[in-house]
Amino acid sequence: MSGFFHELGSVSLFFCRVTQTLFTTQGNLKPILSQVAFVSYRSLSTVLFAGIFVGAILVLQIYLILSKYDAQIFLGGLNTSTVVREVGPLIISFLLAGKIGAFTAAELGTMRVTEQIDAIECLGTNPIQYLIVPRLFGIIISSLILLMIGLLVSVGGAMFVAYVACEINPIEFSSTIPKFVSAWAIFGAMVKAVLYGGIVATVSCHRGFSATGGARGVGRAVTMASTYTNLYILIANFMASHFLDIFGRMAQGYFGIQL
Repeated sequence: MSGFFHELGSVSLFFCRVTQTLFTTQGNLKPILSQVAFVSYRSLSTVLFAGIFVGAILVLQIYLILSKYDAQIFLGGLNTSTVVREVGPLIISFLLAGKIGAFTAAELGTMRVTEQIDAIECLGTNPIQYLIVPRLFGIIISSLILLMIGLLVSVGGAMFVAYVACEINPIEFSSTIPKFVSAWAIFGAMVKAVLYGGIVATVSCHRGFSATGGARGVGRAVTMASTYTNLYILIANFMASHFLDIFGRMAQGYFGIQL
């Protein structure tokens, strides 16, 4: 347990250090946008593939339950609500952790154990600004972009499967979506995407940047990055869902916002 909190504290301090570097240095926009394009391109095919089948699987499972109560008309709304509120942000974050997070930890870890980062420091360049800032914030921004794409693909795939396998036409499928998916639900999904993307980026960059022990140390850094990332995401998912529910109820009471 002490190791968990020690790692959490180290990651938090590392994120604060990177954020401070972002706001106290110049010339970070172009490298960040370059990383956004790189991460989005590498992850797009996986997100598209996963989004289609996640939507299809949920449609079939939810349809089996609704058909028992003759409530198939709510299939579109319930399926989309499930994807937007929970499944979508989690799936995207796990895909990023497995593909981009591991790659980033391995890349930075290799640069650390081969003393490339030390060489960058000797040349008078800030390695945090040069290596970490673009990667960390590039992953965060990409997670939001990939979430929007993944949600659209998932809903489209679910609509197609509902039409082919469940004989529910697209108009009927989409008619109940506004009843179950509000602007607040979409906002919550975006918040979760940024939060989970920040966890993936920070943990992988921190583990790679602080790697020691040669090739074995790089492997250990990748393993620990994947382990802690998934653990932190699950904890963050519980906390984010809880607090978004609280704030949503407050906003509903004061401003009449639909949850």
